[in-house]
Amino acid sequence: MKNLLFFITAYLCGSFPTGVVIGKTFYNIDIREHGSKNMGGTNAGRVLGKKAGFVVSFIDVIKVFLPVLIAKHYLSMESAAFVGICALLGHCYPIFANFKGGKGVSSFFGIIFALDFLLGVLLLVIWKILKHATNYVSVASMLSCFTITLVFFYKYKNIKLLFVLLLLSLFIVYLHRSNIKRLINGNENKVNPNR
Repeated sequence: MKNLLFFITAYLCGSFPTGVVIGKTFYNIDIREHGSKNMGGTNAGRVLGKKAGFVVSFIDVIKVFLPVLIAKHYLSMESAAFVGICALLGHCYPIFANFKGGKGVSSFFGIIFALDFLLGVLLLVIWKILKHATNYVSVASMLSCFTITLVFFYKYKNIKLLFVLLLLSLFIVYLHRSNIKRLINGNENKVNPNR
């Protein structure tokens, strides 16, 4: 019963439509009608500006980080990871925004930071390096998720955690399928268009 309460709470926290709220409240813009029509931090940054994009991404991380961190304190690390799945699903399919949400990368960050803060920092570093090296946010996001999953397994040797993080990484790839098509076609948005 306790686990179920954590799962439901995490989903509801994840469902908070940060990008939509920030866009409508401070810019009178529904970011779901602009850019990639996604309510995540990347599209918020492109539509509303870098500052707004950072704020949206930060809150999207926190809304998953907190329920997973609390679950980790009261439950096992494995159970906390499953709580993270619920929060991520809330972000991707939010009940407060017609079940059309983000692509889960910020949520994945929140899960990793909550489970192991140092590995969360490492994930951020890996993401930044890959973003600079590839010049694509989407590529950096997908590759960094798989990379930190392997690092997590190397540190903890936990099959359940490996399964959860690998499943989430594959799910994030699935959510980026439109980006993958654009990458193949050569028209994916670059971080630096001049490169």
